[in-house]
Amino acid sequence: MAALTKLTTNINLEMSGDTKRYLVSAKQGDKATRFIVAKLLNNGEPYTIPTGSRAVINIAKPDGKHVYNTCTYSGSDVTVELTNQALAASGTAYCDIEIRTSDDSQIITSASFTMEIEKSQRDENAILSSNEFTDLENRIKGHIETIENTDAAVKKAELARVTAENARVKAESERAAAEKSRQENENTRIQQEKQRQQDTSQAVKNAEDATTATKQATKDCKEVTDRAEDALQNQEQLEATLNTATQIRQEVSQMQSAVEEAKKQVEQDKKDIDDTIQNSLLASAEKILESVQDYFNRAEALYSSMYLDCDGETPYLRTVTPIFIDGATPQVRRANEGVDFDGGTPTSRQLAV
Repeated sequence: MAALTKLTTNINLEMSGDTKRYLVSAKQGDKATRFIVAKLLNNGEPYTIPTGSRAVINIAKPDGKHVYNTCTYSGSDVTVELTNQALAASGTAYCDIEIRTSDDSQIITSASFTMEIEKSQRDENAILSSNEFTDLENRIKGHIETIENTDAAVKKAELARVTAENARVKAESERAAAEKSRQENENTRIQQEKQRQQDTSQAVKNAEDATTATKQATKDCKEVTDRAEDALQNQEQLEATLNTATQIRQEVSQMQSAVEEAKKQVEQDKKDIDDTIQNSLLASAEKILESVQDYFNRAEALYSSMYLDCDGETPYLRTVTPIFIDGATPQVRRANEGVDFDGGTPTSRQLAV
C-alpha cells in the first residue's frame, strides 16, 4: 500500500520577539502527514543548535490542553511532527520551540507563533483531545530503563560479590593450609640449619688441613718447576745456537752461489767489452775511409767544375751583352755568376766583378 505524501510547512523563527501569527495552518484530526520545519534565527543569522542538545515543541491547544513533544534537528533547522493529539482540537494553537542541553542545565526558547487548526467535518466526539508529553514520556522511559539496567547491574554485582566471597573463603582455607605447611617447613629449615652449621665447621677444618697440604705441595711443585725451567732454558739456548749455525750455513751457501753467478757475469761482461772495443775500432776506421773518399770525390768534382762561357758576338750586340766567366762550383753556379767580364766596344768596354 502506497504511503500518503507528507506536507511540510517551512517557517523562519527568531529566538526572541513578539508572537508571529498565522505562520502555520493545519486540519483537525490529521495524523503523521503534516510537518513544520522551523529555521531558528538570531537577529537574522542562523542559530546553530549545539550537538547533544534536545529540541522540544510546546503547543497550547485551543481546548486548553498541552503537547510537549521531542523534535529532530540539523544545524539550525528543527523538524516538528504535528501528531494526532497536536491537531485534536480546532482553533488557534500557540506554539514555541525550546532547546535544552543534555543535562537540562541550560534552556533557550524561541519566539511564539500561532497555528490555525481548521475544524474537521468529522464527529468531534470521535476525536478525543488529551495532553501529550512525548518528551517527558521518552525521558521517563529512559529513567525506567536506567533503573532496570541498574537493578540488573546490582544483581550482577551481588552475584559477583558472592562468587568473590566464596573465592575468599577458599583462599583463606588455602592460606591456612599454606601457613601450616610453612611452619612445618620452617621447623625443617631450622634443623637443616643446625646440621649445616655442624657440616660447615667440619668442612672449614677439612679445608684448612687441605690448604696446609696444598701449600706444601705448591712449594714442592715450585722447586720442581724452577729446575725444569732451568733445564728448559738451557735446551732453548742450545736450540737457538743450532738454529743460528744452520742459518749461517745457509747464508754462506747462498753467498757462494752469488759469487759463482757474479764470476760468470764478469766473464760475460769482459767478452762484451772486448767485442764492443773491436767493433768500435772497425767502425771508426770505416768512417775515416768514408770521409777520405768523400773529400777525394769533392776535390775531383771541384776540379772538373771549371768552365768558360765566351761569346764573341757582333759589334752591335757586344754593346749590350757581356761575356760571362763562371769559376764557381756546380752547386752554386746557378746562384752566383762568378767573374763577370765585358769585352764590348772600345768606347764602352768595362770590367765588372
